[in-house]
Amino acid sequence: MLASLPVLTVFTVFSGIALLCFSCAATSVSTFATPEEATAAIVTAAEAGDKAEAVRIFDSFARSSVQRDRVYATLFDAASERYESGRSSDAARILDFVTVKYPNAIAAREALVYALFLERADGGAATDSSMKAMRSAIAAVRSSTPTPSPWIDLAETQVAIDEGDVSAARVVFAEFLDDWDGTPDSIILYVEDIDRYLQSH
Repeated sequence: MLASLPVLTVFTVFSGIALLCFSCAATSVSTFATPEEATAAIVTAAEAGDKAEAVRIFDSFARSSVQRDRVYATLFDAASERYESGRSSDAARILDFVTVKYPNAIAAREALVYALFLERADGGAATDSSMKAMRSAIAAVRSSTPTPSPWIDLAETQVAIDEGDVSAARVVFAEFLDDWDGTPDSIILYVEDIDRYLQSH
């Protein structure tokens, strides 16, 4: 029995267990050799949809305003690269994380709407979750600025169409056309598709 063991033996046993447990705990949390490595890990976790892991790394690493600014720039660039290369879903997951950790970044909120819009367009069909996500992202933008980018109206037009409210879609689309300057070029085909749809319904 434990009580019959010499005191030194008991201490040795518990010390060994304690060291083993400490070793397990230490190896369960990743550490990073450089800021770039930590930032890359945040991008990887956010892109994979592992928001909890991305938050954990971010909170343990991006503590200064300088680090936060650098992480923001890297995340934003990573998202831009992904939707420009046709990986809008990956971009949306990264930007969803960005809007959580940088709630005052209007550009990130608008970029999230754009990524979700491209994801919807590329997917070919809306789902309840995609409509909910886009509605939420659009509302977040509108609550942040009185003058959002015109293509926010284009995204809202698509949501209204998906929800079956063609009348509302026409109203929002007209507002979009009034403010749109023709940029970015990447949405022209979507504008034409929506215009044709509204003219035929």
